[in-house]
Amino acid sequence: MEGGFEHEGKNNRDNDLNMTIREILEMTEKSSDDDDDLNMTINEILEMNSSLRYEEIDRELKQMKNFVEDVPRKMVEPEGDLGFQIDNISESGRDEETVMSSSPPPASQIAQFLKLSTEVEDFGLVSGAGMEFDRASDLLVSISVGTEETKQKIADLSFAALKELQTMAKEKHPLWQEYVDGEILSHLEYTKQFWQMEKVMGKTKEIPLLPNLSSSRCISVSHQESLAPLRSEASRHTEFLPVIPVHIVELLMDMNQYSTVFSNIVSRAVVVANLSTEAPRNYDGALQVIAVEFNAPSPLLPTRECHLARHSKQLASGIWGVVDVSLESLFPNPLIRYRRRPSGCLIQQLPNGVAKVVWVEHSEAGDVLVPEIFRPLVASGHAYGAKHWLGTLVRQCERLGHIISRSDPKPGEIVSPGRENVLRLAERMMRKFWANLSDSAENIWRPVPLKGAENVLAMIINAEDEEGQPPVTSIVIATTVWVPASPRRVFDFLNNEGTRNQWDILTYGHHVRETGHIDNGCDHGNRVSILEVKSTEDQIVVILLQESYTTFTGSYVTFAPVEASTLDMILNGGSPENVPILPSGFSILPDGPKRNGGRTGSLVTMAFQILDTASSATFIPPDSVATIFKLVTETAECIKAAMFNPLNLGT
Repeated sequence: MEGGFEHEGKNNRDNDLNMTIREILEMTEKSSDDDDDLNMTINEILEMNSSLRYEEIDRELKQMKNFVEDVPRKMVEPEGDLGFQIDNISESGRDEETVMSSSPPPASQIAQFLKLSTEVEDFGLVSGAGMEFDRASDLLVSISVGTEETKQKIADLSFAALKELQTMAKEKHPLWQEYVDGEILSHLEYTKQFWQMEKVMGKTKEIPLLPNLSSSRCISVSHQESLAPLRSEASRHTEFLPVIPVHIVELLMDMNQYSTVFSNIVSRAVVVANLSTEAPRNYDGALQVIAVEFNAPSPLLPTRECHLARHSKQLASGIWGVVDVSLESLFPNPLIRYRRRPSGCLIQQLPNGVAKVVWVEHSEAGDVLVPEIFRPLVASGHAYGAKHWLGTLVRQCERLGHIISRSDPKPGEIVSPGRENVLRLAERMMRKFWANLSDSAENIWRPVPLKGAENVLAMIINAEDEEGQPPVTSIVIATTVWVPASPRRVFDFLNNEGTRNQWDILTYGHHVRETGHIDNGCDHGNRVSILEVKSTEDQIVVILLQESYTTFTGSYVTFAPVEASTLDMILNGGSPENVPILPSGFSILPDGPKRNGGRTGSLVTMAFQILDTASSATFIPPDSVATIFKLVTETAECIKAAMFNPLNLGT
């Protein structure tokens, strides 16, 4: 196919790898007697205690361990980086038959094979091996947790972690030291106080895990990362929220609520094993083993994944604690470069009807894959810090408070029967935007093969079977740029309908007007808006649903086109659940920690999801690639230029 590339399938070694994974994951579906036994083992392992069953577990673990040992020899480059194959490239001291890493090839190699000065190639889908390895890894953990010895080790580790969390949440100097942008943990003092936990978490056990292949970039530098030390991050923050402590506990222990409320941080949360002996919904002493994937609002930043124990406990009347601690000391995985030290929150009910929440984040992570533009923010601990989690909780409380408030509506504010439905659609739009924005295992990002597109990524979404999505192929393109203005100033500029045609190339020459809104926060920028874009002939060009909000850690502006007939249906009380939504928007973060002279800039991540009838699940035509690249680059340049315009001066 001229000017493009058509997906031609995977090579034999890739097929072998995928078949092996599928066979492991689907063993419970086979009809043989042996496989029936395995199915019983997996489903009943947490209840069965007989020696015969544990003998079968040992046999199954040995089979899986044999598979793990064989995996590194089978890993291959999955379809290149854009669906094209790069053959016979050898490095110094490396045979041409050696398995290639899945990292993006150097720019010189891309140019050599694609002649990128004028040509554009397509985007091919990669193998789904990453998700299958996720499930296989969870499966192995769930089986291993079934032994009484392992259960006791997890319980002991969790109890010790909760004690550490209480100390970390309550103590001040010298453990925590005041800084211009928060508190800094004294690692020397920490080591003195918690040397026993240091010893426990440093132990290595004998049970290996399947490697996690959720990110192709993770595999490509696994050896490099394994040689680099993990960097410690620690932060603490306190907020007062109008909630009952047990409601926060329930939110953290229920994975559905947890994933929904923290969808801007958590891209995956699955209960692998429930070790609680208490009755359902009794969270005093609850203990779970969960698999989690944390993300930052940019596909340029790799996700952080681990298996951890989560333990909740009522410490006194009106006081609860919820703690996380990584289980890598019990289930080592050399490809997971993230360890969650005792982290979580203490919640205390106060007499005035509010709860005091002290949140502690403490982790170790590799930073080899962190782009240079994000390093100051990540190194400061603010990208994944305690403020980030509590900022999300504060927003959720403000949002719910405004939704249930029955005060008289302000001029232009949307009222019932459509108010609740508009909010529900806006919430789904935000969750979809965050899902699109992350480097999670479900998102297959590919670099755009054009000059000047080094930090521009794109992916294909084929949503034929996804509820609430158009049954056609769409493209998501994203990048992060540095903007010479404060996050607040950038947020106010992007959120203002009066300045929209300064950056939105689709509204050039048109008039943008807010026809309705719903306030959902204390800040005047926290609102859901309906924007109407009209031509000079007073014809409606497009109607946009937009939600914007800002917290003390970051800001977001998200929008999506909505059909006029669909909007009328929603405003008149119709259900928004099956309304197709294609979110685009911006994430705005500080470019690093506060300095004595104030911050100097912002990191603006933009993502646009666009329908493209010319694309398929495995192919984007060159014209489409060039068009979406022009959209994102021109938008970035417009935002930067506007920040130098005296008319846009702000905070």
